[in-house]
Amino acid sequence: AAAVVADGRPLTGAHGAAGELGHLVVRPGGEPCRCGGHGCLETVASASAIARRYTRATGEREVTAKEVGHRAAAGEAAATRIWGEAVEALADGLTATVTLINPERIVIGGGLAKAGEALLTPLRAALAARLSFQRPPELVPAELGHEAGCRGAALLAQDLLDSRSLPHSSVQYSLSLAQGGRR
Repeated sequence: AAAVVADGRPLTGAHGAAGELGHLVVRPGGEPCRCGGHGCLETVASASAIARRYTRATGEREVTAKEVGHRAAAGEAAATRIWGEAVEALADGLTATVTLINPERIVIGGGLAKAGEALLTPLRAALAARLSFQRPPELVPAELGHEAGCRGAALLAQDLLDSRSLPHSSVQYSLSLAQGGRR
């Protein structure tokens, strides 16, 4: 999931579903997604997808995405491949996002953000390598860690109760990405 924030307010889009970055197809014909699509970003680059794909590749159960990241950093082949594929898929999705809305900052939260610089450093490099005329946005971890998405949803619900009119455009954008899954 993601939220596009302009001037400190989330954009909801015409039908209230703006920011569904996890369902951006980054691997056409890829794994089936719960949304009914195939090759969605969250089937490759969410914390739960990394853990699931690692288990499928190795047979080892109960390994978290953070552990896969550590194993990749240590040079384990399966972990390196799966971690690299996740970073590449995430960079592909963020490249499309940067091209469309030109955010000043992208905040990475959710379960995958627990990996910290093991995720952010290669992601920054992969994103910068894909951008041609666009200026790379600042990529930062969520201050609230894996709770960012839950707290953001609660704040959005409060905002919706307080006011039904949210802005639909602005000059300055931020993208907050909270990845699915708790692994």
